[in-house]
Amino acid sequence: MTANTSPLSRLLAAAALILGLAALPHPAQAQQVVRVGVGSDASQSMSLPRGQSAVIELPVDVRDVMVSNPAVADAVLQSPRRIVLMGLAPGATDALFFDAAGRQILSLNVRVGAPVGVLQDTIRRIAPAANVTAEAVNGAVILTGSVESAGESERIERVAATFVERPEQVLNMMTIAGSDQVMVHVRVVEMQRNLIEQLGVSLNGAINNGTDPNWDLSNTPGFGVNAGQTGGGSFTFNSPAALGGNGLSATLRAFERAGVVRILSEPHVTSVSGEEADFLAGGEFPVPSGVDNNGRVIIEYRPYGVGLTVTPVVLSGGRISLRISAEVSDLSTTGSFSLGAGDGNTLVIPALTVRRVSNTVEIPSGQSLMIGGLMQSVTRESIDALPGMTELPVLGALFRSRDYLQGETELVIIVTPYLVNPTNPSRLQTPADGFQIASDAESILMGRLNRAYRPDQAAPASGQWQGPVGYVIE
Repeated sequence: MTANTSPLSRLLAAAALILGLAALPHPAQAQQVVRVGVGSDASQSMSLPRGQSAVIELPVDVRDVMVSNPAVADAVLQSPRRIVLMGLAPGATDALFFDAAGRQILSLNVRVGAPVGVLQDTIRRIAPAANVTAEAVNGAVILTGSVESAGESERIERVAATFVERPEQVLNMMTIAGSDQVMVHVRVVEMQRNLIEQLGVSLNGAINNGTDPNWDLSNTPGFGVNAGQTGGGSFTFNSPAALGGNGLSATLRAFERAGVVRILSEPHVTSVSGEEADFLAGGEFPVPSGVDNNGRVIIEYRPYGVGLTVTPVVLSGGRISLRISAEVSDLSTTGSFSLGAGDGNTLVIPALTVRRVSNTVEIPSGQSLMIGGLMQSVTRESIDALPGMTELPVLGALFRSRDYLQGETELVIIVTPYLVNPTNPSRLQTPADGFQIASDAESILMGRLNRAYRPDQAAPASGQWQGPVGYVIE
């Protein structure tokens, strides 16, 4: 506890107060004047923002002022009946006022909090349409009221975090007046192109003159890149056997394969502004993860396919901020894990080839954004040859084989968000609407699977549909 009992101590306290004011991050506003009525058991409370001061005016002369926690607040006697109280740091303290006879005049409980006055003005300036109130309680800031969107609530919360020591001291109790819903249409298109070429000659020959030594010739291509591919064409040449079993056989192996794979997915996900939505078109495959206490294998399932995670946030002016994470994965034997079992069987756990993109964009409702450039190109080539024979003109081609692989993969993602509202169920259609199963006679005699497959809703008078209509027929 401190007591200002002499002019020198009061002068030193005033100097410290001035230095404290200069070090505060938020300048003090105009002083508030509090006139306190004193009774026999005078005990009162007051709240004081950090960095601001208050003038306490008493009806009687004060000789001494004692502050229990000078790190929270400080007091300076300007005159016997006028005391300046300064809030230094968040917290609580007591200020006791005594007269010349040592009698207690006033007991003041002081709570110092964040400068909510400055914060309130800042909120009113950055969000004029919001109805938000900021209150300081025990060093924390409580935000109450209503805002128009989740993005506006997040901005106000970030501003309030600059007025406290730690961000977790901001309690967000604001409500969103109208929770906007966002439908995100994502089109994922992936093209895979690959080309395999193999060309080689297998030679098998023998020279036997009836006496030692005998000579054998063998040259078999290994095709180290693609291994042996089924299919393709081959040409075999066998020379007639001469006396003594001499002969030569040659097989020309030529193989070529070109393939194209297209992956197309168009998920539609709808979510409330600020909430995350997930989508997965694919499956799950089992992966052993351990053994339990009874010796049984623990299996976990890992997803694969086309996955999408999106978090939309509605901003002002109809703009939408999207946090997107898209992934396309396939099962692959490349990088797989093999585990031999005790009975001679082998357990093969497949690997995943993954193309993944994650970013945050901001676009208006109904506009589209393309995420491209996710391209991968792989080229592999190997030549197997008999040493020393590949340099021979013309004949060198008989002693070497070529194995070639080229693969290209390109992924494109098109994102289109829409602000949506619920509608009447009668205006919605599904692929099963209007579907009728064919009768036995129609199925047997006419070969039909269905009797009707059309929407129940009649076409508009103008002959043109408005909005997305239709569904898969074949």
